[in-house]
Amino acid sequence: MQNFRSRFGQVITYVVLGVMLLALVAGFQHSGFWGVAASIAPAALVVFLVWATFHQPRVEVSEDTVRIVNVFRSFDIPMASISRIDTRWALTIFVGEKKYTAWGATAPGRHTSFFATKDQGTHLPETTYLAGTVRPGDLVNTDSGAAAAYIRRLWEDTRESQGELEPVTTKWHSGTLMGLSVLIGMTIASL
Repeated sequence: MQNFRSRFGQVITYVVLGVMLLALVAGFQHSGFWGVAASIAPAALVVFLVWATFHQPRVEVSEDTVRIVNVFRSFDIPMASISRIDTRWALTIFVGEKKYTAWGATAPGRHTSFFATKDQGTHLPETTYLAGTVRPGDLVNTDSGAAAAYIRRLWEDTRESQGELEPVTTKWHSGTLMGLSVLIGMTIASL
């Protein structure tokens, strides 16, 4: 199984975690434990929100399934059911008219195309090219482009042997929802 995750999301999560820990340590040194105790729950809530929004989302690809893990839900998409793959704003997989967007594989900013090299847009799967060109979100050095290229290669191999379309499975992240509820409750209680 191949995993794709936002590099920026990982960095921002660790930066926020470090800043919150430093703030709590500084508060502890200045005011002692009871002076900083009321700040622990809000700091934990901020770190948890950043983790859930930026670090947890990812795209997991196996031979026959693409799993899009977003903040509160995951979607298991059978490879044979995919009708189109797009990277305009983020990796988006279409199953018929329904679309599934991956938070963990966003498209790059507009400046990426200025710094792109010619080899980043070559040797990509056939379905990548639109009128002979490649979108910045399809470049292999981007979060959305790396995931899209990998999925397209597998998808193009299985498109020929498509049988009956299988349904997309949705799963809610009860642990994330529960953790968020608990931390919000603890933050409100600490105010």
